[in-house]
Amino acid sequence: MRATVARSIRIESIRSPCSQVGCLRLRPRLNDRYDMNHQSSTRWRNVFLDRDGVINENRVDHVKTWAEFHWLPGALEGLRLLTEHGFRIFIVTNQAAVNRGLITRSDLTEIHRRMITVAAAHGATIAGLRFCPHRPDEACGCRKPQPGMLLDLAREHQVDLAAAYMIGDAPSDIAAGQAAGCRTILVLSGRTPLDHPGVQEHPPTHIAANLLDAARWLCARAACVPFPAEQQKRDSYTLDHPAPVYSK
Repeated sequence: MRATVARSIRIESIRSPCSQVGCLRLRPRLNDRYDMNHQSSTRWRNVFLDRDGVINENRVDHVKTWAEFHWLPGALEGLRLLTEHGFRIFIVTNQAAVNRGLITRSDLTEIHRRMITVAAAHGATIAGLRFCPHRPDEACGCRKPQPGMLLDLAREHQVDLAAAYMIGDAPSDIAAGQAAGCRTILVLSGRTPLDHPGVQEHPPTHIAANLLDAARWLCARAACVPFPAEQQKRDSYTLDHPAPVYSK
């Protein structure tokens, strides 16, 4: 049986890089022994992931409830593989449905809490998450293709962006990764066909079928060797996290 280390989810409000009402900061609060934030920045490999079309299915009407959240085939295995091979996983997702009034911040937080909990139960650790609630017309600095969410996470977690990867299903994801200085992987499990003009405008470092395919390629390219068993302990989230408080 896999060992687990209990931890809680810490949810905070922050201002977005464009100084508008903030993207959500959601990250696990680990004990000191396993806290990735206390490790040397050179110890961990880092990867940023889009959510819809990479981890879960895209919906034209937006994912508004947990019942509408459907894992893409292989996504959980891909997350586990990245975790086992020493990658810190950060999720950066545009969620304009919030400012369009289709979903509340608290409901979106609950979706993300459940997503992280299920991922943990399958052996994957999410080191950090940001979402941008702004509509495109609000012209913020955090909505992809702007790199604000990636830059914010990089500052907090001491990420070497030149050595990091951004995995997404849309040209806006690739553009955000390139603007932040990352290498990029386009996955074809979402909304972007290979002949989309944006693929030519922002050519990715690599193209993969889905997150699992991308994870396998990434680990092979990095000549990854799984960390010792002591450092691969699976962590389970507790549900006693504080309610989010949002400031303006």
